[in-house]
Amino acid sequence: MTAAYGPEVLARIAALCEADPEREACGFVVQRGGAVEVVPVPNVADRYHAQDPERFPRTSRTSYLMDPRAQLRVHESLLDGRGEIVAVWHSHVEVGAYFSEKDRADALVDGEPLLPGAEYLVLGVRGGKVTETRRYVLEAGLFVERPLT
Repeated sequence: MTAAYGPEVLARIAALCEADPEREACGFVVQRGGAVEVVPVPNVADRYHAQDPERFPRTSRTSYLMDPRAQLRVHESLLDGRGEIVAVWHSHVEVGAYFSEKDRADALVDGEPLLPGAEYLVLGVRGGKVTETRRYVLEAGLFVERPLT
């Protein structure tokens, strides 16, 4: 699937990233009928890091871990078949908008996409502002950058 990201969708995601620029923000873009909705999901990386720093060595400054309960609520809201997750989005703090090895590992399970057909949006936040947005899609087992439009 190819999602269309109008300026209003990208502006909403950017505002969420800029609201807490010292932490990676994350969430989904959901399409229901003709409407596109930005759904933020709490980043619980700090909580998991505090409980088990060996297993979860990264904090929300350098990683995101979507709250499992919030993710479940999003998926349950789509069970009626009238909507789908078209993109996963998250920010990178002071390092640029690139698709990291951790991003790749989080997007795949045993080499298969966790969310088949979903795209990935990565927003670079520098100095508290979103300075770049990049779109990645899975093609032939690789995540490749594609234009936003």
